[in-house]
Amino acid sequence: MSGTRFGSEGVCIEQLIHITCENAQRKSFLSTNNVYNPFVTVLLCGIMSGTQINRYIIREILSPTLLCLVIFTMVMVLGRAFKLVSLIINEGVSLWDILILLVTLLPTFFSISLPLAFIMGIMIGLGRMSADSEIVALKSAGFGLTRIAIPVFALAVIFALLTGATNIWVKPWGYRAFATKSFEIVRQKVAIGLQPRVFMSQFNDLVLYANEIDKQTNQMHGLFIVEKKPESTSWVFADSGNILTNDEEETVTIRLQDGVVHRQQTDSIDNYQLIHFRNYDIQPEISAMREPRKRSRLKPKELSTGKLWSNISNGVNPEKTRELQAELHLRLVSPLAPFIFVLFGLPFSMQSHRSGRSGGFVMGLVIFLGYYFMLSTALTLTKDASASPWLTFWATHLLLGVIGIFFLHQSSLEKPNILVTWVDQMLLTLQKRASKNVDS
Repeated sequence: MSGTRFGSEGVCIEQLIHITCENAQRKSFLSTNNVYNPFVTVLLCGIMSGTQINRYIIREILSPTLLCLVIFTMVMVLGRAFKLVSLIINEGVSLWDILILLVTLLPTFFSISLPLAFIMGIMIGLGRMSADSEIVALKSAGFGLTRIAIPVFALAVIFALLTGATNIWVKPWGYRAFATKSFEIVRQKVAIGLQPRVFMSQFNDLVLYANEIDKQTNQMHGLFIVEKKPESTSWVFADSGNILTNDEEETVTIRLQDGVVHRQQTDSIDNYQLIHFRNYDIQPEISAMREPRKRSRLKPKELSTGKLWSNISNGVNPEKTRELQAELHLRLVSPLAPFIFVLFGLPFSMQSHRSGRSGGFVMGLVIFLGYYFMLSTALTLTKDASASPWLTFWATHLLLGVIGIFFLHQSSLEKPNILVTWVDQMLLTLQKRASKNVDS
């Protein structure tokens, strides 16, 4: 193994140990009263070379992880960017408000991109080391799978803390802050956009016209409203009215006095209603992102973790309690994702891929998608099928941990993994078909 190169360091394992020992001797770490001690030399050489190798493995995983984190987060930001830009162009929302909305969305993006980037970093980093025979060199120098796994699990602890903090504390704050800011934007649009003898479309699926508006009280006179819903279209005429906002429930109400409603059902031309009223309230759907939004209380995902605990303890409605339990346990199991990914990523990344380095990337996506499909299934079973969250969330994670340990043990015995072999064979088949199509 003296000719095996140690990645970008450009030194073999033996050279690394030799250089480390020489540096230590120069610093007089290996001598006692200027007398050379061979036992201390071997001991410290092993410790110091292991430290350098641990740092090297961490660097090899961390570099692609951070790159993937930036890329995946930017992709999700761009997915929302088109709606955010439309708010600036069509609704006149300020750039500062858009930036605040974007910041409140980041915790939601990080809850996905953090574990995804970590598993991809493992597959890319260790996959490259395996392809360049560096894993073989490490094992030949006495660094087995257990020693190689130590720095990877150290990274998993860091990403588990980040993922847990994001899901348990920061993400619920992001949901609440986004909802609050959206309502503020809508309220500002309503206050600023009121103009007499102008058709105003500040609300979703509703057009408002007022013949006169008192600028001091915002009381409107001579009102005409067109309200379009999936089931019907309504034309409302009223002598007067005003717009009320409820900051606590985050709702906007158009309160009308003395008028008539003409309503036409969508599914039947003959079904026509004429309604006279003295007082009539319309609660339009409001959202800064133009999505239907009716709020009477915070959704489970917007509640803080402590509030979830208290609501579950005081819960009377069984259906609502199940929904709260599902959200709570989904947050609590989130720090386990990096450890599950290490148990699967280590053996899968070290097995050679005949399909090339793309095999490790695809395998990482398979692990990630499989894990989150399991989480989605657990969430559905807990909310809709009344299954115990201890069974759907915690027992499944325990099962995944046992399976991952089994795969890790198989890899330590140098036994090939059937799943990796199957994915590799599938990629090879796709590559051959693609090359045939290009040649033809």
